[in-house]
Amino acid sequence: MLRTRSRTETYGSLVAGAVALILTAALIAAMVAVLASAAQAKHVPEVQRILAGLTIEPPRTHKHMLVYPIRWSGTQVPGDWETLDAALAAGHLKVGEMPRANVPNVEVTNTGGRTVFLMSGEIVQGGKQTRVIRKDTVVEPQQKVAVAVFCVERGRWAGGKEFKRARNIAPASIQDAINRGAGQGHVWERVREAAPAFGAESPTESLDQMLQSDKARRSFEEVHKDLGKFSPPDTVGIAVADARTGKVVGLELFGRRDLFDGLQEKLVEGYAADLVLTATADAPAEVRKVPTARVLMFVKRALEGTSTYEDTPGSGRGLTLESGSICGKGVAVSGDAIHLSVQDTHPQAVPARPIVVPSQPVRPPIERLR
Repeated sequence: MLRTRSRTETYGSLVAGAVALILTAALIAAMVAVLASAAQAKHVPEVQRILAGLTIEPPRTHKHMLVYPIRWSGTQVPGDWETLDAALAAGHLKVGEMPRANVPNVEVTNTGGRTVFLMSGEIVQGGKQTRVIRKDTVVEPQQKVAVAVFCVERGRWAGGKEFKRARNIAPASIQDAINRGAGQGHVWERVREAAPAFGAESPTESLDQMLQSDKARRSFEEVHKDLGKFSPPDTVGIAVADARTGKVVGLELFGRRDLFDGLQEKLVEGYAADLVLTATADAPAEVRKVPTARVLMFVKRALEGTSTYEDTPGSGRGLTLESGSICGKGVAVSGDAIHLSVQDTHPQAVPARPIVVPSQPVRPPIERLR
């Protein structure tokens, strides 16, 4: 015999069903929040922020080198900052050999009142041999810091204590090799291999001297003439692509517009050294289009990787990023990224490592001037 359900029972069932739906929806929402949190947790906050809110502008072209200005909607890092070049020229930053001179370190002293940013790849000429800065470094006012370097002048160990000039930057491929852990011997080999492309012979195998050759300077002047200055107020970086391959090879982002303004010519020359000076005679004359969407895909690939902190000289906190064949390095101060360089000039894929966030990175000793 069938039994007819009462209104009370029907109402109770509806209420129970509604409660179950609400609980299920809440559970799904909680799971989505956990997944979103896990996705964000792949990156330290400084990297996550500087990769967000980017606008990629149409490219400027020199031969097969494409450079895309990048605008950023974030808040610029506060403070009073200066580049290595500007601080050396003003005379309140001293770069010299260590008290007991050695190849892998130089001593940097900031006697001025502005924070100085030393970018990985910048070349300092002088001392007992020319060196290249290994890691992004922040030197605050009245600080003396031991800065890690590589030698890029194998045939000299003689001369004075001080480094006088920092005009040039290492080619992007050498910077990328350094970021991936290359040793001193590999750096020397890359410098030797690059010499013919620069049209210069250096008795001491000085990378700085090669980059100052007539051929190199003429090429760089042509590059700057075609590309011009990247001057909109919110432009904080560039992306670079190779029209021969259709591949994005690098991304350079800064937390401050003035630092990018002071370093943009160096950055362009670092990529031009690879994409223009080393171009062969059979390189295609016609430039293939590399849409801005491909640059956005490069940023997406970076976001799909992981980042963490690492040791770096000075007052900054080193940043490192990995995502397949992409490798990134940078530096942050007080929770904000000052610079992030992300490159894909290396053919081998590197598996991303899980995030490791030390509570306080261990830094080399910093001496305060009195």
